[in-house]
Amino acid sequence: MNNISRKGLEVKAVFALVLPSLFLGLASNFSRNIFLGVMLLLILGAVVGLSIPTIVSTWLILILTVLGISSLTLGYAAIDFYGKTLLLISFPLETYLTSQIKECVFRWQIFKKNQSSAYRYLKHYDQNVKLQTTYNAEKLYKKIKRILTEKNYLPLWCDFTIIDWEHDQQFAQFNLEDHDKILQQIARVLKTSRLVDENLYYLGNGQFLIISNTIAPGTLMVLNDELKAELKRLQYGEYQPAFKMATQHITEQDFLEYPNFNAILKRLKRKLETDLVVEYLKGVEA
Repeated sequence: MNNISRKGLEVKAVFALVLPSLFLGLASNFSRNIFLGVMLLLILGAVVGLSIPTIVSTWLILILTVLGISSLTLGYAAIDFYGKTLLLISFPLETYLTSQIKECVFRWQIFKKNQSSAYRYLKHYDQNVKLQTTYNAEKLYKKIKRILTEKNYLPLWCDFTIIDWEHDQQFAQFNLEDHDKILQQIARVLKTSRLVDENLYYLGNGQFLIISNTIAPGTLMVLNDELKAELKRLQYGEYQPAFKMATQHITEQDFLEYPNFNAILKRLKRKLETDLVVEYLKGVEA
């Protein structure tokens, strides 16, 4: 609900609360019957406005207003003009205001529900790269842990492969829009190069994760080599991003060392750093 509609709700709520006091104060200047009539009409209007659907209460206002005008003007009633006017407008005004409050509260509830759904969606799914996020990867890890533990009599395993775009944050500081487009290119490469039953995630900060379930080691090695080659060819204008990759094999026995998703993620990031040092040493030796 935006600020305008919220202010509108506040104004209507104030009027709905002030109106009965104002009308009863005016009605006290007339006879007791008029006072009681106005009070009953205000109560009836509040009940109708809060309990009956808006479209029904609108028709009820029109019908009762027409009947009230007919009875007070066409028939004989020893009531002056101001008393008749007070009786005629008490019910429709109070009904309208209370029904509007109910409608605004209903819309506010829908808005909050949609806002909550949108927040959950954004939490689970990255809009830029169109991939699931860390939250979903963590949920899958729990499921994998449960399945591998319960079915430890079967030859099941899982491989976690992390892809890290080096210096992505430095690039994003000066080229945020281009940074997002490069992330989209990386995600596209992952989607086209990996198997259907592999799970792809974006962890943020230029890091992607592939969870491969019970894929033969030789097949996984070929897939990773192909992915490295495709990422190496990736280029955006004159800029060519550099990548690091690391893979960790998990079986049921490994859950003692990696009891949760954060543990396996730390292991993968350590392997990224270790591989970088090894490559540097190889370059120095060469």
